[in-house]
This record gives sequence, C-alpha cells and structure tokens, in this order.
Amino acid sequence: MGTDANSITEKLHSCQLLLAAELKRICEKNNIKYFMIAGTLLGAVRHKGFIPWDDDMDFAIMRKDYGKFISACKTDLGDDFILQDMFCDEHYALPVAKLLLKGTVFTERNASKNKSQKGIFIDIFPYDSIPDDEKLRNKHNKSTYFLKRLFLAKQGYKIAEKGQLVKKVVYTFLKFISLFVSKKHIRNRLDKELRRFENDNTRKVAAIGGAYQYNKESVERKWFDETVELPFEGITLAAPKDYIEYLTYFYGDYMTPPPENKRYNRHGAVELDFGKYDL
Repeated sequence: MGTDANSITEKLHSCQLLLAAELKRICEKNNIKYFMIAGTLLGAVRHKGFIPWDDDMDFAIMRKDYGKFISACKTDLGDDFILQDMFCDEHYALPVAKLLLKGTVFTERNASKNKSQKGIFIDIFPYDSIPDDEKLRNKHNKSTYFLKRLFLAKQGYKIAEKGQLVKKVVYTFLKFISLFVSKKHIRNRLDKELRRFENDNTRKVAAIGGAYQYNKESVERKWFDETVELPFEGITLAAPKDYIEYLTYFYGDYMTPPPENKRYNRHGAVELDFGKYDL
C-alpha cells in the first residue's frame, strides 16, 4: 500500500473512531449493551486498535436491545451523525444499521447504483436468536437468504461480480421477481423472518446480515452474556467477555497476521469524500 493509500486509510480510521465514540456514548447513556465483533474486535485484541489495512468497523447489539438503540438515536444522536436502517432510508436494503458521518461520502462498489444515502460509516448488526433444531435452522437460513437477496435486487445493489456467471443469472431472476413485489412488502417480510425466534432463549445467535453468512455467523449466546472494555486507539470500547472463544472460532490463530498478499479491505470504495474531516 502506497503512502497516499496509507494517508487515506488513516483519515478513514479517524472518522470511524468518531462514529464509534458516538455509538458508545448513545449506548452508555441509554443502558444498551453493545460490543465489537469481527475485524474490529480482532484489531482491538491484536493491534489495540484498527487492523492497519482494514476499512470498516463492526459492532453488534442483541435484538432485544436493538430497537431500543434505534429509538435512542432518534432523540440522542449528535448533529454530526445520521442513523441509517432499512426503515428510515427507503432505498437502503441491508438488515443492519449504519451510523453515518454527516457531510462525507463513502460509496461501496456493490451500492454504486443504489440510491440510499452514502457516507463514512460503521456497521451495527442485530444479533438474532436462531433455532436449536437443525431442520428449523436450515429453513430459517434459506428463507432469510432468499429475502435478503431479493431485497438487494429490488433496491439496485450489485450482487454478482465480473465473471460470476451463476450469480449473475440468479440476480437477473431475482430482479425479475422483484418487479412484482413492493419494496415495503419485501422489507417487512425480511424483518419478520429475521426476528422469527426473538422470544426464544436459544443456544445460538447470529448476525444474519454478516459477511460470513448464516452458518458461520452463528455463535454461542453465552459468549455475549457479559462485556469488558478493551483499549482501542486511545479510547476503550466494549467487547464480549469471552472474546478469546469468539476470535478462535472465526480466525483460529488470531494473533498471527495473514501474509501480506492477503491483507486487503472488503468494501472497495468507488467514491470517497471526507468533507470537513479532510485534514
């Protein structure tokens, strides 16, 4: 990565840290349990902050507190921030919330033709209960997968990359189906299906909108019963108390960085504007 790229990544991290601090403030003010997950948690443990080549931050909130968080943002969110989810932005199609930094632009490659608001962001995933019964779990996996993809197609997100012929055929088929169903109907069906088991105290929960898909994203509920504070770039952020089990499950030998040829970011920004934060 060249010097210019390093400079851009550092500025991106500075903006994301502002968003993370606001998330922490909102959650602590309203007694909402949140926690770092995925590469953000890995970075906290291995680097005491960002993974140097990473370009995002991931957090999670249990579904029972997720609605409380959304409501709290409507009244307590600072003026420099915007909450985005599939209910408050009619063009947005992801089953996760984002905190956006007002006055910035971060357009991901797969959303370049989508009309939702774009900005430098952090992701906040709801952790949903998933059934203990394997047959029910497989059915839930298939139904949520189909509805997620149908909603993405309806909203103009890019699902297939160049050369992915099978995905392109599937996307074309979903796009055709979506012509006969309203955005509101798909959104509400998806939301209902995500929360189907929310009143069940199941053994596992999942970030169903996560990058690793349903089965890999399914983790032990008990890992998140308590949180601890970990240092992150000069502040502290909440982590699941059993973060060692979580990181071992996802990454194996998580303290050993990958080889340089496998150090890349995932989001592939095609448009980036730091606005007043371009310092």
